[in-house]
Amino acid sequence: MKTLYIFSLVLLFSLILISCDEITSDYKQSVNKNIDTSQNARKILIEDYTGFRCGNCPAAAEVARDITALYPGRVILMTVHSGFFAIPTKSHPYDFRTPEATEWDGFFGISDAGNPNGMVNRINYDGSRIITPSKWSAAVNSLLTSEPEMKIELNVFYSINRKEITVDADVTYMKEGNSNHRIVVAILEDSIVQYQTDYRKTPPDIEDYVHNHVFRTTMNSTWGEQLYSGDIKAGDVIKKSYTYKIPEGKDWRIEKLKIVAFVHDNNTKEILQAEETDKFILIL
Repeated sequence: MKTLYIFSLVLLFSLILISCDEITSDYKQSVNKNIDTSQNARKILIEDYTGFRCGNCPAAAEVARDITALYPGRVILMTVHSGFFAIPTKSHPYDFRTPEATEWDGFFGISDAGNPNGMVNRINYDGSRIITPSKWSAAVNSLLTSEPEMKIELNVFYSINRKEITVDADVTYMKEGNSNHRIVVAILEDSIVQYQTDYRKTPPDIEDYVHNHVFRTTMNSTWGEQLYSGDIKAGDVIKKSYTYKIPEGKDWRIEKLKIVAFVHDNNTKEILQAEETDKFILIL
């Protein structure tokens, strides 16, 4: 269930003052402590590339949903609408597409391979980065026992008056890292009721289909931001903060939004760690 927090007036006033301060975007602190990797598992991101005109995509969405249910807290789902099957029609004009999704789709060649398809931490599995839904579970299993290189902690604030989302992300390294690591912070939305084709149904037209985990935008560009310009040591904590103002005319509902952040290697594109939260702290 969606969780929203409201601070007391004193703390609220403090937060508003803090939000006016200039934020250093490239900040690292070293912590002299031992990192217990047994308490910080590697989390896995499934990217389900889909479209409302794709009649086989609802079945794929159920496959992904079942995997996340099997590994609660370990597997994160992001539904990415792009390509031919996501193009609006005259009878169904709602547009799920985004510039970032279109760029990812073109770079990885997902639509060229057909839908439904997806990626699991953007790894090469069984000879391909593009993985069919029937292999998502096996790809996830291949990663579950791998040790995490870092953990991500998220604190999210929503300004009611400014309609701005601010995400504070702390990335704590358990192993050495390097300047190729980048962080992407994405906004997703659940429970969007819109049309969907489903070939399993008769007729296949579902007018009130519930779309979940829908990718809406990134807060820091398609490929994210470099975490740190130099070498990173085990125990280092890198702090990042991003603010996004929800554009006028968007029908996003704050109570249905969540944040997904992931760190990837900019050379291999493999996702090294991911995190998700739907806990938003409300401020004025």
